[in-house]
Amino acid sequence: MNADELIRQFADEGANKPLLNPRLQALLWVVCISIYLLLFLVFGGFRPDISEKLASTEFMLELSILFLIGSSATFAAFCLSRPDGFQLPWVKYVPFPLIIIWLLVAFFSAGSGMGVQNLWQSVNLERYDCPLHILFFSTLPVIVIFFLIRMGVAINYYWAGVMSTMSVTAFAYLFMRLVEGNDNPAHLIIWHIVPIILMCLLGIYAGRKALRWR
Repeated sequence: MNADELIRQFADEGANKPLLNPRLQALLWVVCISIYLLLFLVFGGFRPDISEKLASTEFMLELSILFLIGSSATFAAFCLSRPDGFQLPWVKYVPFPLIIIWLLVAFFSAGSGMGVQNLWQSVNLERYDCPLHILFFSTLPVIVIFFLIRMGVAINYYWAGVMSTMSVTAFAYLFMRLVEGNDNPAHLIIWHIVPIILMCLLGIYAGRKALRWR
């Protein structure tokens, strides 16, 4: 849709209630998705070694960076739902340096755990329950955030789709780190990170279908 068609559509629809400030939207979303995932923790419980892990500086740093990735992707998604002054050109790139930092923190000391043999062994274990759990935890939040983004005008709908999906999956992965006691780096890469990457790529396609204005 070109600019003239978009303006004509707005004129036909009439005046709409302004959306909330994206900073406020992002804050409310982070609070809501945190409560949503914490409810699962109440019923499912933490990983058996949670006390030991929370005492680990490296683990807490990993969780903090995951939280920042999810929060920055959330803010980017809500900014991308607007064609106005909130359409900050740099905002969609913020999560990526954080992802690199997180990878360094999470896997810097992996050593032989990153070896081809260990990765192949993890593939053969066929732990499909992990990506299915991430998908389960992410499905409802993804539907909700896509609906919220759809209330705006996502001109860059590909970016809006991937940022929305990244927001949800980052929080879902953070939640899985609090629930699952498996810290094997090969397992985390094959059955957590790769599925999340695929979900984010799917978010690009979903953004084109669900967020595009026609």
